[in-house]
Order: sequence, then C-alpha cells, then structure tokens
Amino acid sequence: VGSIAAGGRYDNLVGMFTAAAAAEGKKAPGLPCIGVSIGLDRIFAIVWPKWVEKRMQSKETMVYVLAAGDGLLEERIALVQELREAGIKTDFLAKRKLKLTAQFMAGEKDEVPFAVILGGDELKEGLVTVKEQKWEFVDGKKTKVQSADQGMKVRRDELISWIKQTPTYQGWSSGRLI
Repeated sequence: VGSIAAGGRYDNLVGMFTAAAAAEGKKAPGLPCIGVSIGLDRIFAIVWPKWVEKRMQSKETMVYVLAAGDGLLEERIALVQELREAGIKTDFLAKRKLKLTAQFMAGEKDEVPFAVILGGDELKEGLVTVKEQKWEFVDGKKTKVQSADQGMKVRRDELISWIKQTPTYQGWSSGRLI
C-alpha cells in the first residue's frame, strides 16, 4: 500500500506562488510554511477488505416503506413515524404517485433488510406485506440475493414486535449484514 500520510516544510514554495500572484517579478521573501497530506484512497485500500470480511452494512436504515397501487402517502407517513418512534430506523420516498419498482430500487440502494409494502386491500384487512431482503458478497462486491419470496402478511398492529423478534433485527446492533 505504501505510505498513507506525509508532511514537510515548504518554506520557499508558498512565497514563490504569492510573488507570482502579485505579478511583481521579484524574488519572493522566504515565507515559513509546513504541510501535511493524507491519502484517503490508501486508507480505504486497507479498510475496505476488512469491511467486506466483516460483512458490514453501509447504512443503518432497517425498514423501507413502499406503496403498491395508489400512492397511500398519508398511510406511509403514519407507519414511518410509528416505526421511528419505536426505535426502528425507517425511510420512504415522500411522493404521491410512485412505481413499485422505483421504490424497491431506492430501498435496495441503501441495502435495507425489510421492505414493508402497503396495499389498499391489505390495509383494509389490517395487514401489510413484509419482504426480507438479503445481500451477499461476490468477488468483493455486494449484490442482492434474488428470491422468489413475495413476502409474508403481517398484522399492521403487530408489525413492530414482529420486526423486533427477527434474527436480522436482533443482530443489527453489531452492524453486520445478515
């Protein structure tokens, strides 16, 4: 990897630039100066393999709330607030009319392990659909595990306790992607 930080004295260098900027053409007086440089790319070259090895999660968002069909914006906002009040980090797209695929893509970008899908008919029955999403590392890159699982129906009033009882949620404090 090489060195990750370096520094030194640059006494005459800064003076040379100040004289050039003033367009005086004279020899600049010596100007005492020091400098430090840190190579972030080299730090990441060291840290990234360890991060991959530990299967760390890139964000803390636990649940992404989506709407199937009509936007259901008010219902999504209410559910997001409820989940956040319960200490579950939650996100959603705050738009009225959304395509389901666009919402899934936004949640997948953040590697969110639970997608909670609200549908008009399910809400009338007091249900939501929860789809658990998983990622794996292939050749050092994180990819979503494709699944034919369409999710499971969970009672809306039991959603918080259901999420908190899952192994994914219980293992979340370690920051590991399960």
